[in-house]
Amino acid sequence: MKTVGNDLVFDSLHRNRKWYLAFGILLVIFGLILMATLPVATLSAVFIFGVLMMVGGVLHIIASFKIFEGGMRWFWALFGLLYLIAGYFAFTTPVQTAIVLTNVLAIILIIAGVIRLINAFVFRPTAGWGWILFSGILTLLAGIMILRTPDAPFWVLGLFLAVDILFQGINYLMLASYIRREVPKSSSKV
Repeated sequence: MKTVGNDLVFDSLHRNRKWYLAFGILLVIFGLILMATLPVATLSAVFIFGVLMMVGGVLHIIASFKIFEGGMRWFWALFGLLYLIAGYFAFTTPVQTAIVLTNVLAIILIIAGVIRLINAFVFRPTAGWGWILFSGILTLLAGIMILRTPDAPFWVLGLFLAVDILFQGINYLMLASYIRREVPKSSSKV
C-alpha cells in the first residue's frame, strides 16, 4: 500500500528522471573514456587526491585556530600543514605519488585479504563461509598482483576511478529505468 509520502517521492523522482538519465549517460561515457586512457585516469586520480589533501589541510588549519586551544591547536595545525605538503607533492610529483598510492592500495588489499581468509575459517561452521574464503583469496591475489606488477602505478588508480565512474553511470541509468517502470499512474508523464 502506497502512502502520500511515497507518491511525493515518486513524483519528484519522475520529474527528475531526465536528469538521472542524462547523468547516467554522461558518467558511462566518461567511465569508458577513462577506461580507454588509464594513465590519464590515474593522473586524474592523483590530482583529485592532491586537491582533497590541500582542502583537508586548509580545513585542519582553520579548525586549529577556530575550535581548538592550547597544545591541541598546534597539533591540528601540524596535521593541516602535513596535508598541504602531501597535496603539494601530489601536484609536483604525480608519478611518485601514483607509485606510493598504488603500493598503499596493494598493501591494504593484502591485509584485507588475510583478514577475510581468517574470517572464513572463523565462520566455517556457517553456511556461505566459502564465499568469504573466495573473497579473501581474490582480494589477497589482487593486492599481490598490484604490488608485483611494475607498471601498476600507471593504470591501477585510473582503473579504480574509471570503474567507479562507470558504475555510478550505470546506477543512474538503472534508477531512470526503475522510475519509468514503477511510477504510480497518478504521476505526470515525461
